[in-house]
Amino acid sequence: METTKNNSGKHRRDGETYQITADEVKQYSDLGYLVLKEVLTDNEMKDLDYWFDHFISGKEMHQMDKDFCDMSQPYGTPVEDFQLVNAMCPSMYRPELANNIYFRIAQSIANQLYNEGKAEMDYEQFLAKKPSKKGAEFAMHQDLGYWPKTENTWTATFSLALSDSDIINGCLQVIPGTNKEKELRVHLPKPYHGNEGETMDRDTSHTLVIESRKKDNPIFLPVKRGDVTIHDERIIHGSGGNSSNVWRKTYVMAFRDSETIKQERALGYTHSHNDKLDWKEVLG
Repeated sequence: METTKNNSGKHRRDGETYQITADEVKQYSDLGYLVLKEVLTDNEMKDLDYWFDHFISGKEMHQMDKDFCDMSQPYGTPVEDFQLVNAMCPSMYRPELANNIYFRIAQSIANQLYNEGKAEMDYEQFLAKKPSKKGAEFAMHQDLGYWPKTENTWTATFSLALSDSDIINGCLQVIPGTNKEKELRVHLPKPYHGNEGETMDRDTSHTLVIESRKKDNPIFLPVKRGDVTIHDERIIHGSGGNSSNVWRKTYVMAFRDSETIKQERALGYTHSHNDKLDWKEVLG
């Protein structure tokens, strides 16, 4: 599948606005993803670096409960055994992160991608793959498989590279065009070694896995620090483990329609792993 020629870069920035093109809007609609270069400067990310390291090191873990976890292993995995470290909803725990520069620039891009309503940030998370952790994999999935099925599902999920990311340290991979499949794939809780015969559910592990198909042909999206990938709610995506000797660091931020967010919250769904929900009822 063809994508638009990537001529993005710092020349697209005008203050806190990052301009995208009509071709990029079309690619996002048709293929389900974008890669934008040099969205944030290194200087702009220094404050984000501080808070990222603060959360990933576990300094807020005692109040976060399941919001501080390993996304490649079941809840309850000892912290010292973490591979893919996740800190969910960080600005909920430290309001100093609210309205940060990444949010403001991402909002400008989301506004250009969405013209049917009002785009607002739904949730955010810090993700870090420890060095030399081949098991730090994010199983292939569709984001919508995790969420309540609201009437309007539109989503733009931004992933800001706080470190360079490539195939070796587990960059994002997507299957272009799967956002156009008529039905979502079947999503099941991820099985783990040693749990044969054990019933897995969303209270055991947050991570879901999709059914794969022979025609699936993922592509890799390597990025440099300051670059951003954006994907929609239906494209199949995931990432491999980290075989390098350096961390892979990503700041995720998802934007959805404001009315969709209100519907989620009315169900008691905040994207926190601590939400007390009947998953079967909520997911339908």
